[in-house]
Amino acid sequence: MPGRGNLLIKIGRTRPRISSGGASAAERETPSLPPEPEQPPSSLNDILTDLLRRAGVDKSSTIRVTGPAGLAALLWFCRHGYDRVGFVRGGAGPADDGDLVLVPQTCDVGALEAILTNGPHPREGGVLIVQTPEPDTAVVANPVHELLARRGFHVERCLRGHHRELHVARRGAMSPGRKAA
Repeated sequence: MPGRGNLLIKIGRTRPRISSGGASAAERETPSLPPEPEQPPSSLNDILTDLLRRAGVDKSSTIRVTGPAGLAALLWFCRHGYDRVGFVRGGAGPADDGDLVLVPQTCDVGALEAILTNGPHPREGGVLIVQTPEPDTAVVANPVHELLARRGFHVERCLRGHHRELHVARRGAMSPGRKAA
């Protein structure tokens, strides 16, 4: 039985019905959609799912998405069975702390600081995933890692590519949370 709102479509061709009627075999076959190509094992879906799994986020986790690119991320989570996901706007407002806060758009250190001050927060032990531009090669210490450490986060992973960094940071028990730095 399909889940809520799902449509079950059988892919492939059906076998011809055996009938004594006058219809030809071609008329008795029901055409259907061509099979979809298989996804490569390193598809974006697999990469994202693995990243979330390694961060301890599963389909029962409370997930908060924020920022201008949040709608696309929200739809991805919903399409992949994450039921406890919601979009949260920045600024003052009631919002419970989630297991994951995702900032899907690339933001610089200033924008990240504004999100950490006025936006949603992960619970203690929860995860923040944020994308930032790669720092200048002349910079000795990563300014994003320094900001996250000042705000009580421990960077667990930092993935680099395409002139960006993807940070996976866990909020510690002594995090200042919404306090301004």
